[in-house]
This record gives sequence, C-alpha cells and structure tokens, in this order.
Amino acid sequence: MRELAALSLAGAVCGVLGGVIFWAVHGGTLFTRAIAYGLWFAATVILVLTVVAGRKLIWRRTSLPVLEGWVFVSAAIVLTAAGAAIDALGS
Repeated sequence: MRELAALSLAGAVCGVLGGVIFWAVHGGTLFTRAIAYGLWFAATVILVLTVVAGRKLIWRRTSLPVLEGWVFVSAAIVLTAAGAAIDALGS
C-alpha cells in the first residue's frame, strides 16, 4: 500500500504541475479542467510505465524493489478518478 500511495502522490504532483502549465499556456481552459487533464495524462504515463517496469533488464541493474502491476493500475485508477472528480466539481 505504501508503494501505491507514493506512486499516486508522485503522479498527482506531476499531473497538477502539468495542468497548471497547460492552463498558463492555453488560457481558454478552465483551471479545474486543466488540472484534470494533467491528472489524466499522468495516469496514462503510469499505465505506460507498467510495461517498462515489467522488463527484467531494469530490475537486474537496480536495487529498487519490484513493483507489481496492480500498483501501477491502481495508481492510474486513483488519478483518473481524482481528475474526474475535479473536473465535475469545476464544471
């Protein structure tokens, strides 16, 4: 569960920062919608990282603990739900 919380938090921070940058560059978007976009993009990146994390080559070269696939999928679900909630509250 600690890994899930850490991955979700890291994704949320990156998603919020990306959303703020998107909002600043593309001024016609609501702030909450931009944050939701950032969270959804972060969820997509985490799902792609599932494939990367499944490579044995990475785990042979590092001493990091191996994260299971469900951690990545669960973190992506958390970020997607958070983005949907933020978008619904802001609209």
